[in-house]
Amino acid sequence: MDNRPAVKEGEWIAVGKPQSGNAVSGLVMGVYSDYIDVGYYQNRAKAIKEEVVWVDGHWEFKYSGPNGSYLRGLEEAAVKRGPPPRP
Repeated sequence: MDNRPAVKEGEWIAVGKPQSGNAVSGLVMGVYSDYIDVGYYQNRAKAIKEEVVWVDGHWEFKYSGPNGSYLRGLEEAAVKRGPPPRP
């Protein structure tokens, strides 16, 4: 049984092991039975959408190599703005 946390489109999540210090903020753009689509700002230069899966208690990219697509328009702008500040 899948124990991944419930997420919905428009929510921000951390992708990568938070304790590693290398996690990136990602905007959930699609939720499917075995993965989610997440938009993130790559190298502070490009807004990318990639598939993400739940593994060992954290979200991680489904593929280890380059495998995303460029975001444009409103989706690109939302990802570049980043998550809202925490209260």
